Amino acid sequence: MREATRAWTESYPAMEYRHGPISIAAPSTVTWMFGSAPAGLGEQVAATGARWVVSALDPLADLVSVHRLAAAVAAERGLDPDRPRHLTRSVILGEG
Repeated sequence: MREATRAWTESYPAMEYRHGPISIAAPSTVTWMFGSAPAGLGEQVAATGARWVVSALDPLADLVSVHRLAAAVAAERGLDPDRPRHLTRSVILGEG
């Protein structure tokens, strides 16, 4: 998300989020839970006004949703998600 859309994103273990980063949650933010949430975390996030997103998918399957969202946001912003600015390829595979 960050590189493809130039949007500020962070990831945290759920219990760490609860005891620090939740302080920046607001109506303009989204908290996307991957996997099972600790009891009460959804309610705590909702109380900040932030959007709480959780699904029944396996966390690895949720990554597909993140990639699709990143591609859609990049397109809306006129960005090429395959060519983030200032980044170079770190791995180049040889032809087989």
